[in-house]
Amino acid sequence: MKKLRSNFKLGLASATALFIAFFSSSLLAELPPTAQTILDGLRPEFSNTAVSPSGKYISTILRRDNRNTLIILDRKTGAPIPGKSVRYDKKDFMEVRGGQWLSGDIFAYQVLVEDLKDRPYGSSDVFLLYMDKDVNERVWTSTGNYVRGRSGDRIAGSMNIISTLQYDEERVLVSVSPWKRRDGGVRPVIYTMKLSTGNFRKVVVGPGRGAQISSNRTGTMLLASVPQPELTANYFYYDRTQKEPEWQPISLDFPGQFSLQHITNDGKYAYGLTQLEEGINAPRHLIKVSMETQDFESVRNFGFVSDIDLSFDKKGDLIYAQWIEDGPQSISFKNTTASKVIAGFEKGFPGFNISLTGMDDESENLTLHVGSTGLYGEHYVWEKDTGQARYLFSSQESVDQLNLNQVQSVKYKTSDGVMLQGWLLMPRSGKPKGLINHIHGGPHGPFIEYRFNAGMQILSEMGYAVFAPNFRGSGGYGQNLERAGYKKWGTRMLDDMREGAEYVQQNYDVGDKVYSYGGSYGGYSSAQNVVRHSDYYDCSVIIAGFFEFDELMDTWDGRRGYWTDDYTSTAMGTDPVALKSMSPIHNLDKVKVPLLIIHGKADARTPLAGAKKYVKALQKTDIDFKHHFYSDEGHGMYFDENREDEFTKVQKFLNRCDARAPLNPALASR
Repeated sequence: MKKLRSNFKLGLASATALFIAFFSSSLLAELPPTAQTILDGLRPEFSNTAVSPSGKYISTILRRDNRNTLIILDRKTGAPIPGKSVRYDKKDFMEVRGGQWLSGDIFAYQVLVEDLKDRPYGSSDVFLLYMDKDVNERVWTSTGNYVRGRSGDRIAGSMNIISTLQYDEERVLVSVSPWKRRDGGVRPVIYTMKLSTGNFRKVVVGPGRGAQISSNRTGTMLLASVPQPELTANYFYYDRTQKEPEWQPISLDFPGQFSLQHITNDGKYAYGLTQLEEGINAPRHLIKVSMETQDFESVRNFGFVSDIDLSFDKKGDLIYAQWIEDGPQSISFKNTTASKVIAGFEKGFPGFNISLTGMDDESENLTLHVGSTGLYGEHYVWEKDTGQARYLFSSQESVDQLNLNQVQSVKYKTSDGVMLQGWLLMPRSGKPKGLINHIHGGPHGPFIEYRFNAGMQILSEMGYAVFAPNFRGSGGYGQNLERAGYKKWGTRMLDDMREGAEYVQQNYDVGDKVYSYGGSYGGYSSAQNVVRHSDYYDCSVIIAGFFEFDELMDTWDGRRGYWTDDYTSTAMGTDPVALKSMSPIHNLDKVKVPLLIIHGKADARTPLAGAKKYVKALQKTDIDFKHHFYSDEGHGMYFDENREDEFTKVQKFLNRCDARAPLNPALASR
C-alpha cells in the first residue's frame, strides 16, 4: 500500500498526525498477531469523509477508545478547525453516528443512543453543527417538535432528510413518519424545515402507508414508492410546480421491479435500475423514465452484475457508473472533472474500489476513498487549484499494513442451470486446513460485496479457505435473483451453497474438510445445511440463528410490523409441512457432525428462546455440540471483549473439527 500511496501523498499526513495525536497517543503501540489486529480493527478508525459544498472544510468520523468523534478539518491545511469537533462522553449516553453537509457552513449529524449495558441504537434525533458561529444544536427529536420552532402544533416521529434544496440554502426537504401506529404503518408527511429557526412548513402527506419519498435537488418533483402485497410497490409522483398538485400514479411495472436512483433537476425524468426480462440471470438495466409520458429508454445494459453505483453532478446529469463483475468496472457518461478524477484514480489503483465520497458545488474539490477486498483503504482529497490528489488518512492503518489477500471471483452454474457468483479468499500461507462455506445473513437484500470483509479475513488468517456464495435470495444482483429464493430458505438456497462449495473443491486446492459458518440467516442455514446435506459438511458454526419458523414468527422483533405478515407469507411461506421440514429442530436425526451454537441473550431479531429450545433438544441426542450465550449482546456480537471471545471459541471448535476424519472422503478433492 505504501508504494501505491506514494503516487498521491503530498504532505498532508504530517498535518493530520497532529490531530491524531491530539485524540490518542496509542498509535505506536506494538501490533498484536494478525488475526487479533483484524479483530481490533473491525470498526474503521476513519469513516464518512466528505468535502463541504463550499470546498472549505472536510468532515470525517474518527473512532478512538470505542468512541466516535466528528472532526471538521480545514481543507487547505488538513488541520482540525478549533471548536468544531464533537465527541460525547459516556455519561452523555450517546455518540456521533454520521451525517451530511446541508450547506457550505452547516453539517447535520445523528447520534447513537446508549444505555448502561446493551449496544447503542440509532436515534432519529438530528443535530446541526455550524461553521460560521459557535452553535451545535439539536433541531429534531423523535419525542416531538413544534412546527414553529418553539410554538404551534407539536409533531413527533422519525425524520429523514430527503434533500437539500438547490436554490434555497435556508431550508431542507424532510419526511416525518408520525408515531401514530405501533406497527409503523403510517403515511409520511413531507415538510420543508428552515435551518435557522427549526420552523416546519407542510408540503404534502405521502400517497400511502409506509411510502418512501425521494426528490430532485430543487424539491419540485417528489416520487413515492408505496409497499404493496407480495413485496411489490406502486409508484406516484407529485409535481410541486403545478397550480394544484396532487399525487399521480406512474407505471413502473418491470420483472425486476424498479429501484429509483435519481430524479433530474428539472423534474422531467427519473433514473432507475431494473431487469426488463424474466429469468434469474436477466441483465440489469439503467433506465430513464419520462414523468410526463411514462415512456422509458434503456441507458445502459450492465449484464448480470452486482453493486451498480451511479454518480450525478450538481446539475443533475449522469456522469459515471461503477459496478462489480469479476472485479470493479466503470463507464463515463459525461466528460466532467469528477469523471476524469475517478478515471485517474482507477488508473493509479487498478482493481481497487474508487468511491467519490464528496464534491463541492463547483466540482473543484473532491474527496475519495480507495479500498479493496484486502484492505479497508485510504481517504484522499483532489483539488483543482493543484490538479493533484493528497493523501488524508487510512481507514484502518493497522489492518492495511498487513498486506492481506484479495478475494477471487468464482462463477459457477448450478444443477438447474442458474449462473451464480461467489468470492473465494485463500489463506496467505500454507495449504488450507479446509473450506469454510461462509453464509451471509438476510437472506433477502444482503449479499457478499466486493469489499473488505473482516470476518472472512479472520477465518482466512486462521488457515482456512473461505468461500462466500451469493445464492438465490441474495440481493445485489437484481430482484429476479432475490425473488427466486422466496420460500426456499431451507431447500434450493442451501443447494446453491453446496454446489458452489463443490465447484471450489473441484477447481482449487482447499483441503478435504468443508464447514458451514454463518450468522442470522447464515446461522439458520448452517443449522439446516447439516440436515439437508448431512453427507457433505464436516462441522457447523451457528451464530444468532433460528431453528423453527413458527417459533421465530411468534417471537421476533418484526412480528408487529405493518408488512410483517406479507413478508413472512411471501418470503418464508405459509405451508406448515414445508416450514416444519425446513426447521432444523425437527430434523435432528439427520445431523451427524459437531455443532457450535453462539447467541446473544438480548437478541430480539432471533430471540434466545429459540436457541435455548434448540440446545435442550440437542441434549436429548448424541450429537456433539458446544454452545455459548453472551449476556447483554443482541443480534451478533457488538462489545470488543465478546467479539474476541467469540472468535477464540470458533477457532478452538474448528481445530477440533480439523482433527476429525472427513465425513465422506469420497466427496473431497484429495
